[in-house]
Amino acid sequence: MNVSPSGPDVEDDHAGDARAAVCYCLAMRKASRKLIRFYDGHLEPHGLTIGQFGIMALIAQTKVPTVQDVADALDLDQSAASRALAPLERDGLVTSQSDPVDRRRRIVSLSSDGKERLHAATLAWHAAQGEIGARAGSVDLREMIAVIDEISTAR
Repeated sequence: MNVSPSGPDVEDDHAGDARAAVCYCLAMRKASRKLIRFYDGHLEPHGLTIGQFGIMALIAQTKVPTVQDVADALDLDQSAASRALAPLERDGLVTSQSDPVDRRRRIVSLSSDGKERLHAATLAWHAAQGEIGARAGSVDLREMIAVIDEISTAR
């Protein structure tokens, strides 16, 4: 998508530079939506979205995960993390309980059904990862992700 500001008060410092006509944010949003749909398609037979899969994987890899840990890892506020966890709890894949040391905190864990579902869906996730890697060809996706992360944290 070529979107650039124009008008009498906007000076084009990059005349002739095709990259200047691309809105990096909009291009990344579009690519993100496509990637999400791609992963969701692979995970759909397991009844999960890529967001749910990621949350469950995070819970499985964290020693004593709290709702705040999930929020921090996903760069969400605690309220948004709670909303993302709600369908997983409703479906019996994740459980939560008050932290016995600090009752204000909620500890989350995978139920036995959640562990089984995550295990089964992991094969589909690996297949999606392999397809993305193959499509990328010689592009170093890890380096690209590192650069995007660096850009997105700069202020």
